[in-house]
Amino acid sequence: MDLENLMKLNGKRILKKAGKAILKAILPYLVPILGIALLLFLMYFIVFEMPKQAIMDTFTSPEERSSGFFYGTKEDVDEQLFAIYQDIANRWHAELTAEQEVQVQPYALNWQWLAQVDRSLNDPSFFNTFLDKHVKEVVLKPEETFEEVRPKFTWRNSEVLISREICTRTEGEDGEVSYEKSRITESQPVVLLQEAKTIQNNYRYLYTSETTTESTSSSCGELITTITGDELQRIEPMYSEDWEPLREILLAHGATRVEDQDFLLEYWLSYLSDGDGEGNSLIEWSPISGNLIWPTDGTKITSTFGNRVHPITGIIKLHAGVDIEVPIGTPVYAAKSGKVIFADYMGNAGKAIMLQHEGIETRYYHLNKIKVEPGQEVVAGEVIAESGNTGGSTGPHLHFEVRINGEPVNPLLYFGYTDSSDILTYRPLDIPLMIAWLNKRESMLATEEILTMIDNAAKSQGVDPYLLIAITGAEQSFVPKSNKYADKIVKNPWNVFGSWKEGKGSKLTTQEAAEIAAKTIVKLSKGKPSDANSIAWLSDPMNPSGVYATGSNWVKNVTSFYQQLSDLRG
Repeated sequence: MDLENLMKLNGKRILKKAGKAILKAILPYLVPILGIALLLFLMYFIVFEMPKQAIMDTFTSPEERSSGFFYGTKEDVDEQLFAIYQDIANRWHAELTAEQEVQVQPYALNWQWLAQVDRSLNDPSFFNTFLDKHVKEVVLKPEETFEEVRPKFTWRNSEVLISREICTRTEGEDGEVSYEKSRITESQPVVLLQEAKTIQNNYRYLYTSETTTESTSSSCGELITTITGDELQRIEPMYSEDWEPLREILLAHGATRVEDQDFLLEYWLSYLSDGDGEGNSLIEWSPISGNLIWPTDGTKITSTFGNRVHPITGIIKLHAGVDIEVPIGTPVYAAKSGKVIFADYMGNAGKAIMLQHEGIETRYYHLNKIKVEPGQEVVAGEVIAESGNTGGSTGPHLHFEVRINGEPVNPLLYFGYTDSSDILTYRPLDIPLMIAWLNKRESMLATEEILTMIDNAAKSQGVDPYLLIAITGAEQSFVPKSNKYADKIVKNPWNVFGSWKEGKGSKLTTQEAAEIAAKTIVKLSKGKPSDANSIAWLSDPMNPSGVYATGSNWVKNVTSFYQQLSDLRG
């Protein structure tokens, strides 16, 4: 054996001997270290993962529910407690109107989050309170915890002033027809969010009065409509750091170490899911940019706009935008030139941006990085953020919204999407086409003035104006001119408030009746089961919001007329 190989062999022996010596030296310490690590893992699993799985499995596999949530509590295993948490959490919006709720949607209180926070806040292994050091078990206090963490809102009353020019047709005794332009002004009360106090932050909403102008053509020439109201200009977070209100609650419960606060906040964030990313998908559709630019590089729609069943709670609610599946870090573009009115963390929306444009507002939720600041002017197509998975999100995607006067509308309508079966989708009324169709029926509705009123009412509520006309067919046979009361019926052909004959229903204008009918359709459409027919649901006795009319003939007639009008417009 040469010298080189001998040195290698001796080196291996020395290393092997040294390794055994080191192992022998640390072995007495290694076993306890591994035991402690295993114990810590088991503690983490029992205290955190078992309760989490108990909650997350509540609706997906009830037969295999874990008792982990109740481990260490004085409560017996009572799965009904999960339903109690749902009922309590759902009270976050119990006193809000539909108009108010749509403004505070990002601050919804998630019942799963409430349940786990309640368990954690009342776990003596984390919070050694000075009030009672002898407490050895978790004492669940859902009502008390709810009052601590529920969002609180301040509102203010405002109004929208609508000044509209109308064209009146007059026929003289000699048969000569003349047209005269006049103006009517009406006021619509609105309630606006002024301040939102939430566990993430406190937000102050600031508005300025703005006037928009619309014009339509008529026999009198151009008709001008002006709309004046308060427009949201910006939202100011009142704390410099997110989650400060929740940290204050943690401090009050004895969690003084910032590291403990950070750990619990990180853990609790995993419960802030409102089901985004779960819903009806849209297959084989490509956006067509026009007035708006598509906001990201992906086109796969995993959840469309509209009412849907929450995947966890089973509660039916409005999904106010569309979810676009894209990887984290995908560029997000401004859909239109405008001003940044919010760019920060916002509850279930996660990191969010809100842009104010002329006439509309766009929103971008669940972002990973925000690249603009409040007050900044952006141009269409500018990169404003990167997509992410923050807030109430079940997977990486961009939630994109379009709002008109604060009300969400289907964003896809701006990108070439049509769906003739969606009664809650506004499509402009083809007035010349409708005049020709209604004239064949000798209908009092066959005037530009009346059809414009119907179109405006439908647009204001996001309803298909052709449905409004179909309902006049079922209610009043499209108001034939031969009816001796036609001039009165035409003011309320939807029979809102009961009838055109008496009471409040007899004192309306066509515009007012059309708006009430459109609002009624929106109200009755809420909570529609996914498998229910949209028109039949308006007259279904099981509809918790009421019915538009009774009897199967109403549904059959409205459906028939609506189909005829759908076929007519192509």
